[in-house]
Amino acid sequence: MIRHLSYLLLMLAAAPVAAQDTLFCQELWLSRNTVMDRAGQCFRSALGQAVFDNSDCVDTEIRLNPLDAEIVRLAQEAEARAGCAVDIEANRLSLGALPFHARLMALFTVPVGADSEHGCSGHLGAPITLYAGISTNMTVLGRVEAGQTFTLSHGPLRGGWEYQEVFDTQGTPVAHGWAQNLPADMATICALIAG
Repeated sequence: MIRHLSYLLLMLAAAPVAAQDTLFCQELWLSRNTVMDRAGQCFRSALGQAVFDNSDCVDTEIRLNPLDAEIVRLAQEAEARAGCAVDIEANRLSLGALPFHARLMALFTVPVGADSEHGCSGHLGAPITLYAGISTNMTVLGRVEAGQTFTLSHGPLRGGWEYQEVFDTQGTPVAHGWAQNLPADMATICALIAG
């Protein structure tokens, strides 16, 4: 009996992570495939065709600039760690993924979800300008103002850029975008730090 129990425990420990089609996985899929769509990828899956417009795609080899290649690599690595298996034969995203998809359309630089999330409640510092991409030459999408909450649930990119989602004091989303060089000690600009 003990030998069988040990064998069963060994088999469970060696079992692969169950494939997942979670909101986190769908957002990673969206990040990766938004980059590919912008590069001209032709989508053949039902989900790819439902989400992206194939009218401007090309059938030749897709070339990504170094930043976009890094974004795709980061998304693929996160998908592998999470055991993602998005149902690409579905004809739509889950309702929870739609707001993220809408935010992606306003961005030049695509964010990639991180394995962890942290945030700042009750912003105490100077306003933080949020850009559509990782350059101050990009379109300004909004600002983090005093008293607002922002979350950092996406991985940082080169040059100290982090993607933020901003909420008012009632928890309503009010802005999103990329900010550069947040202080290492978030306690200097936050009434409360979470995560």
